[in-house]
Amino acid sequence: MKNQMSKHDRIQKEIISACTTAGIQALQEYKGSDWRADVFVPHPVRPVAFEIQLSRQSLSKTLQRQSKYIRDGISACWLFENPLPKLLQERNDLPVFYVEEDKDSSLLVNLGTRKKLPLKTFLENFILDNIQFNREAKTKLNQSVTLVFYEMHCWKCRELNHLYFVDSPFYSSCGAEIHPEEALWDSSSVEYIPEIIQLAKKIAAEHQDLDIRSAVIKERHSYTVDKSYMSFGCYKCDSIFGDFYVMDAKMEQMYGPKELSCSGEIQLDKAIRLEIPHWCFSEDKDYCCK
Repeated sequence: MKNQMSKHDRIQKEIISACTTAGIQALQEYKGSDWRADVFVPHPVRPVAFEIQLSRQSLSKTLQRQSKYIRDGISACWLFENPLPKLLQERNDLPVFYVEEDKDSSLLVNLGTRKKLPLKTFLENFILDNIQFNREAKTKLNQSVTLVFYEMHCWKCRELNHLYFVDSPFYSSCGAEIHPEEALWDSSSVEYIPEIIQLAKKIAAEHQDLDIRSAVIKERHSYTVDKSYMSFGCYKCDSIFGDFYVMDAKMEQMYGPKELSCSGEIQLDKAIRLEIPHWCFSEDKDYCCK
């Protein structure tokens, strides 16, 4: 097993190699006015400081050190081994990425928590400013979706219905994962997107042997909360399934055996933009900001 120092040296060597490949000068253990970078790229337009942080460091300490680079007009790139405490989301003013080893001991960089790149690929693209910060994630138009169907009896007529939830991530233009529960969609639930509804109907029609009795999704009035909203309702008597009961049944299925799941492809009518700040990299230059 490689110790931390050897890992530090490996990362430092990769940074120097990436700079050499890009035809850019790189200086190891470079001292500035009141800072010291593991590798410094003294580019006249975009100087970059690489910090290899394998020991634990607080967010406040990292921001304090980062402020010196910002003051001096330097783009810093922080390569951490362990999660940075209290860093709740990716930030434009703090380029933090995580280095890990795969089963073959190759070094990978985790962009935020969404996408992994070989360290060399990451470094070459960061140096060339091909890794950009975007405040929104834009979905790809083509998505592979897995639906999990689960049973719920109508509270009024007692008829058995099948509801469903999305059990797979969507993918952004840059290939990063977007999990359904982490963002508010147009109708507050990914299950109510028209293309998802059509997929659920298609699955039920093509798998009649499964006897899926699909609850109907539409806007209904709830007397409990005294407002109308998109909801699942009984296919037989149209009684609304309250959000509390739906969520309770959904959570039981999410963390239990998923006995009835089916997958299919959907084509979104238009890309969906979600407020998910992230460091964006796309090999075909299809960034989320476009």
